[in-house]
Amino acid sequence: MNRLPLNEEFNDKKGEIIRRLIDLRNEVADKVGQERYKILQVKTIDHIAETMPQTLIELSAIKGIGPKKLKELGPAILSITKGETLPEKEESVQISETGDAILSVSEFLNQINDILYTKNVLVQGEISGLSLHPTGVYMTLKDKKDESILDCYIKPYVYSSLGVELEDGMEVKIGGFPSVYKPRGRFRFTVQALELTGEGSLKKAYDLLKKKLELEGLFARKRELPEFIKRIGVITSRQGAVIGDFRNNLEPLGYEIFMKDVRVEGVRAVEEITEALHWFNENADELDLDVLVLIRGGGSLEDLQAFNNEVVVRAVFASKVPTICAIGHHKDVPIVSLVGDDMPSTPTGAAIRINQSWDSLKQNLPMFERELLSLYENALSSVYTKTFTLREKMVKYLERAFIKFEDLRSRLFRVYSDEVQSVILKVETIEKYLLGVSPERSLKLGYSIVVDSFGKVIKDSSGVKIGEDVKTRLYKGEIISKVKSIK
Repeated sequence: MNRLPLNEEFNDKKGEIIRRLIDLRNEVADKVGQERYKILQVKTIDHIAETMPQTLIELSAIKGIGPKKLKELGPAILSITKGETLPEKEESVQISETGDAILSVSEFLNQINDILYTKNVLVQGEISGLSLHPTGVYMTLKDKKDESILDCYIKPYVYSSLGVELEDGMEVKIGGFPSVYKPRGRFRFTVQALELTGEGSLKKAYDLLKKKLELEGLFARKRELPEFIKRIGVITSRQGAVIGDFRNNLEPLGYEIFMKDVRVEGVRAVEEITEALHWFNENADELDLDVLVLIRGGGSLEDLQAFNNEVVVRAVFASKVPTICAIGHHKDVPIVSLVGDDMPSTPTGAAIRINQSWDSLKQNLPMFERELLSLYENALSSVYTKTFTLREKMVKYLERAFIKFEDLRSRLFRVYSDEVQSVILKVETIEKYLLGVSPERSLKLGYSIVVDSFGKVIKDSSGVKIGEDVKTRLYKGEIISKVKSIK
């Protein structure tokens, strides 16, 4: 069975809705004199066009639509998403003679739908009359007990997010709300969520999807889990023993766990699991995740159908983070496990697999310890040898230096001694010479020295005058005399 060819037409319709919403935003912004983004942000407009809300309750669930905007813009936005033309002015209400309001057909049906929109229910039955159309999926849900039927409609974007190939005869459980389709005045059920029920329907859908994905090669890719896993993203329900079993079997190796609490069963499970997978991948770099773990306990094919859903399976395959899928099962392996990078059958097995990422270190640690000690001892021995060799070289160098120093000192001492002896001899020679020419020696031999009154030595008789006093210096003592005559 081929998937519904709705994308192109749906995108054209979405583009038209966005254009009408932008026109509405701009008109209101100009009227009240505010910036356009304060009226409706672009991402809010895009979300509205994507989800196509049909009631105020659905519209209020969209981020960016608060109570004030819901009151002021809600009716206008819903008119656009319902494909209605915005009224240029409010029509006055007609009153009958009895005082009762007279409603138009459209006004009456609007009131009926406002009441029905709040009745969000689950309905179970068998599909018949399935029709795939560009505007959506039309089908009848039949009660096998009394042949009661319910006309159903699935919007294109809802059908594309179901992750299930529908066929006549399948038993399903649908969630949504009833309404009256105004152009034809027909009562129908607008489907927002869908689950298969019944072993036959589930097994058929399982086999079809498994074969399809196997032909695409989704089961062949298996990425290696990283060594030394530390930061783990976990997707499971906080309720029950599953998360406890997983945590209790993790060894105390400093793991950091980031958990997303999701439903793992029921009509909302597919949506929540998919959103969690997308969230972890969008934030994988910031969280620095090593691995992503999707776990739940055992169950029947019906219990585990969220893990046999094409949307979930493709989200797991698209994950940039290596993924462990540990989904308990009785017989058929969940398809999400087949597409995961590792598929232990229990949450405990997932914890053990993560612990095993440290096995190489734990097994080799004694060897690493020995190698480290050996390297340390070798390095220490090498340093000791180099130090000893350097010390020996230094000792020998110092010894040679001391020998050279002693030799130089001896040579300097000898030169110094020779120079001193030479000086002594010279001094002695000079001394002998000075003693030989010393006036004291001449005086001692009987000579004398005569000086005038000024102390000048008289060498010639012409140097004195008669009557002048002169002094005669003897070896011992002096004689002062007066000149009487000159010869």
